[in-house]
Amino acid sequence: MKTRILLFIILTSLAPKLAGQTQLKANAAYWVLGITNLSVETFLCDKFTFNGDIVYSPWKSISGNHMQFFQTIPEVRFYPKGAFEKFYVGGYASFHLFDITKWNYINQDKYQRGYGFGLGVVVGYQTHISERWRLDLYAGGGWHNSQYKGYESKTGKQYIGWNGSGEWLPYKFGVAFAYRLGKMRH
Repeated sequence: MKTRILLFIILTSLAPKLAGQTQLKANAAYWVLGITNLSVETFLCDKFTFNGDIVYSPWKSISGNHMQFFQTIPEVRFYPKGAFEKFYVGGYASFHLFDITKWNYINQDKYQRGYGFGLGVVVGYQTHISERWRLDLYAGGGWHNSQYKGYESKTGKQYIGWNGSGEWLPYKFGVAFAYRLGKMRH
């Protein structure tokens, strides 16, 4: 209980200072595909920010292929010209829960259910639209490892027990609109 109170006090005291250096974002490219997402990017120091994504695909089936997943993606970004300014590179880790038809099983009447994690890099560019609005364009990819059980779509019968796979995938792209909270500190 004491830890929670201390954490609350720290966060409450930092909130006004970070408000002008924090952005809420939504990736329009994912929304167009019906994939829910929200991101928060906040200032760490002169040229570094922390970005956190939450992504959820509610699609139980697309053309008979499973496509339901949830992922979190914490990421650190480096901006050579200063935090939130133009070009950046970043590194991220991700964690996923999924009920999907893997890309190499599409139209085979099989799907996989499990969890995974990944490590990757992202490159992007952030530009001002107005005083509070920005556009964040990015693409990234990396190594993804997953552990899953496989099932037959028609019967639900398990065709394989716990299995694993690792792939190099391009799995992060975005056309995100960012809204800066609070006033900028100078």
